[in-house]
Amino acid sequence: MNMKKIITLIFSLLMIISFSSFAGCVTNENETKTIILPDLTNKSREEIKEIFDDLKVKYIFQFASKICLTEDDYDKFVSYGSELNVGDEVSTDTTIRIKTTPLHLNINHLDEAKLEVDYKGKSFIDDGIGIVKLSRCVDGDTARFIDPNSKTETSDFPVRFLGVDTPESTFRTDPWGKKASKFTKEKLENAKEIVLEAEGARQETYGRYLAFVWVDGVLLNLWLVQEAYCTSTLSSSSKYFSIMVKTAQEARATGRRFYGEIDPSYTYN
Repeated sequence: MNMKKIITLIFSLLMIISFSSFAGCVTNENETKTIILPDLTNKSREEIKEIFDDLKVKYIFQFASKICLTEDDYDKFVSYGSELNVGDEVSTDTTIRIKTTPLHLNINHLDEAKLEVDYKGKSFIDDGIGIVKLSRCVDGDTARFIDPNSKTETSDFPVRFLGVDTPESTFRTDPWGKKASKFTKEKLENAKEIVLEAEGARQETYGRYLAFVWVDGVLLNLWLVQEAYCTSTLSSSSKYFSIMVKTAQEARATGRRFYGEIDPSYTYN
């Protein structure tokens, strides 16, 4: 075989090898990988996140409709979504839905709201701020008070709490309404000092006074939001707007109570 033919043969072999290597690389890049869905029993969202981040698989969390009776029931894996089950083989291109119970309410912003207005010796009715006495609780966001320092109002009067709207518990009952009402009642009845603070309009359409309610230095309106019994309805002009909204957003992320959790003591239709 002459030199020319040898060179031609070598060139042809190199072309075949190069083409095969290129084709092999393309196949590997386009190859769809799969994983086996792991058993996540009793895993928290943080633990699940670590597992799926290591697997390099896309996933989203959802809340399952499951009753939680103790703190140990929260933040636990319930099931996969889209009819997937433990042990199923799925493509890594799939976005996997992971359902858990609602999360723990580890929120504490109560010390970020301060009552910085002097209220000693003042009247809520006459001055817009002052110490009052509880007459009776109505529901989660309404109560009746007596203003001992008022020169114009001697009987008890209704107060609607500013910036909150808890589920109903009187003429009709909504999920979490009774528990929100119980929460408010416990805080007010056990308070050593209750201060009402007005902001903006003093009364609403139904004649009820509007107020922020301070229970032993803690803003009850914020407390209700923090415990996920309601969201914040304050306008951006309120001085407590930022703390109320921040707290509401964090509470919403837990999926608790007002935000969709099943109320075990409520009869659903």
